[in-house]
Formats: sequence, C-alpha cells, structure tokens
Amino acid sequence: MNDNLDAALAGLELDDAENEAYESNQKSEMTLFEGVPLTVTLEVANTEITLGELSQAKHGDVLRLDKEAGQPLDVKVNGVYFAKAEVVMVEGQYGLKFISEDNSSTQEA
Repeated sequence: MNDNLDAALAGLELDDAENEAYESNQKSEMTLFEGVPLTVTLEVANTEITLGELSQAKHGDVLRLDKEAGQPLDVKVNGVYFAKAEVVMVEGQYGLKFISEDNSSTQEA
C-alpha cells in the first residue's frame, strides 16, 4: 500500500544520491512508528435512518444498506479510508484481500 507514498515521492526532483539518502532516512524514520497500534475496520455498507425508525425495529426486520452484494468493501484505519478489499477465509478466520487503493470517490471518516 505504499504506492500513494511512492507516487508523491516520484514528483520530487532529486538526483540519485539525494534520492538514496532520502529513502534511507525515510525508512529509518518509519521504523520509529512500526510498533504503533492501529484499528483496522472493514465497512460493509451504511445507511441513514431516524432514531424513531431504529427504535421501532424488531427481531427479523431487515435494514437495507447502500451497497450491492459483491461490491468491494471499504477498509478504514482509525476511522479513515485506506483501501478497498474483499473478505477471504484464512485458516477458518476472516481476512482481507486488498484489491484497490483508489479513493477518488469521497470517503467519510
């Protein structure tokens, strides 16, 4: 998922020596953050309803969401959009397969 970072760095006009020094420095600075815990959330879909509608919901009611079945799901890191993914099974547990970093559509935190 470093393509966004790589794309931003590609626009910098550095000669090879400066580029190598920058990349080396960036890697050493990033190691400081490797242990920082993050919350990764998979957002299936959402909808807006009123409190009154929600308070009247009962067992067996169905709440229609804003995403069609089979569409990629949004991955959020600490509530901020990160990528699109699909759900996979990994040794009997759910996992995420990243399929896109495209966030050209507006994403809400």
